[in-house]
Amino acid sequence: MARAALEIVGETGPADLTMRAVGARLGVSPRALYNYVADRRDLLGEIVAVCQSDRPQPRLDTERWQESLRTYCRDLRAWYRAHPGMLALARAEDLTPFASTDLLRPDDILVGFFLDLGFSPQNAYRAWSISILHVSGFTEVWDAWHDRPPPGSDPAAWTGVPTDPAAGELPHLRRLAAESAVEPPDILFEAVLTMLIAGVEAMK
Repeated sequence: MARAALEIVGETGPADLTMRAVGARLGVSPRALYNYVADRRDLLGEIVAVCQSDRPQPRLDTERWQESLRTYCRDLRAWYRAHPGMLALARAEDLTPFASTDLLRPDDILVGFFLDLGFSPQNAYRAWSISILHVSGFTEVWDAWHDRPPPGSDPAAWTGVPTDPAAGELPHLRRLAAESAVEPPDILFEAVLTMLIAGVEAMK
C-alpha cells in the first residue's frame, strides 16, 4: 500500500495522494484500505517506514574521506531516485513525527564523520546540510527531469540551457548553448561531488 502511495506521489505530486487514489491504484475500494491503516495520516507513517527501510547506511572512513563521501552521496542519490516525490511530500506534509531513530541514524553518522574530521559543530552542521542539499537538489531537479520527462521532450538533449537564446540579449547562455557538450546526469553529478568535496576541504 505504501509503495502504491509513493508511486502516486512520484507521478502526480502530494496533492493527489488520497485514499481513493491509492485504492484505485491497488484495484480495491478505498474502504478496504482502512483494514490496514486508520487514516491518511497513518498512511503517511507507512510511507516513511518504507523509505526508512532501504535508506543507505553511510560507510564513511576518515582515512579515505573523499572517496567514502563520494560513495555515500552516490548511494543517497540512488535512494532519492528510488522514491520520487518523497522530497515534495516532505515539503507538503509534516513528517517529523515519523522521523524515528533508525531514519535519522544515517544523518547522525554523517555529522559524526565530519566531527571526526576535526570540524567544529558549526562547520559539521554546514558540511552535513550542504552535502544533503547537493544530493537532494540534484535529484529533485536534474534527475527528476531525466527520469520522468514531460511528454514530448527529449531528456537526452536537455542541459537546462536555452537552445536558442535571443541574439545579443543573452550572450553567455548563447555561448553555452553553442559550445557546451550535453552531459549525462551521472557525469554532471560527479562534477557536483568534486565541487562538494572541494568545499568540504576548504572548511577543514
